[in-house]
Amino acid sequence: MSQSANAVEPKQKKASHFKAGALGGFLSSAALQPLDLLKTRLQQSQHLPLPQIIQNVVRQEGGITSLWKGTLPSILRSTSGSSCYFYVLNWLRRYNPQSNLSSLKNTQNFWTGGLSRAIVGFVFMPVTVIKVRYESNYYSYTTIGSSIKSIWKKEGFPGFFHGFGVTAIRDAPHAGLYVYFYELSKETIHNLLGHFHETLPGDVLQNPYNNSVNVASGMFSGIIATTITNPFDMLKTRVQLQPDLYKNFLYCAKRVYMNEGLYGFLDGLALRVLRKSVSSTITWSVYEWAMHRNDT
Repeated sequence: MSQSANAVEPKQKKASHFKAGALGGFLSSAALQPLDLLKTRLQQSQHLPLPQIIQNVVRQEGGITSLWKGTLPSILRSTSGSSCYFYVLNWLRRYNPQSNLSSLKNTQNFWTGGLSRAIVGFVFMPVTVIKVRYESNYYSYTTIGSSIKSIWKKEGFPGFFHGFGVTAIRDAPHAGLYVYFYELSKETIHNLLGHFHETLPGDVLQNPYNNSVNVASGMFSGIIATTITNPFDMLKTRVQLQPDLYKNFLYCAKRVYMNEGLYGFLDGLALRVLRKSVSSTITWSVYEWAMHRNDT
């Protein structure tokens, strides 16, 4: 291979991370938006049963298609966010010294996954706020444009970053735990199958490629990471929807505990576990599939 070809290959590899991540994010957000909307409604502290919430949305807000309300900002956030996340994650892995010790490698998976999510989460925070407000029925937003104008007029620039602290507290550990258990699960299953090969330094993908192993590892990791971090997701939703009532993360946590007890922190758990575990499985499986096709 010529020197010029060697110079071009890294750029092509970087672009493939963007494309593969965007494809995974697009498919998962478009397919699972109803679960996201219902989770938001559950976490508004109305304490209505899920069947009643579904019935209210369908009957009062325009039919079955109302369950896909907020799909545009969701796709924008997930598609762009996933592409950037996998790019940053790959960059951190590539330029961080690798270790052959399993314990150190697992620790690296945790912190690179968490740091990548925190960085990307800050950049896309305005989209997240708009998405949550648009999904909620607290606000009378009819278009994405009206939600942006309303937030800017009433809350100014800081309004687009409401809840970032609790979002980072939720997303960074979730992503770190997910990557940690995902890679550990893949390695364990491949070892049990007897054909695991060590990942090369700086390489995101593990060989040999096996989509069934990726799917199983994705579901397992998603359930664990989502269950552990659900209280932070509930608090994030409250802070973003009602910033006047819930001033910050700690105040929100105290108020929820006083008024609703520990049960209040479990709002939306079942839906979020279902949504996040399936979403992460789709995103990561599609990402690894696309990267595998790019390498073959």
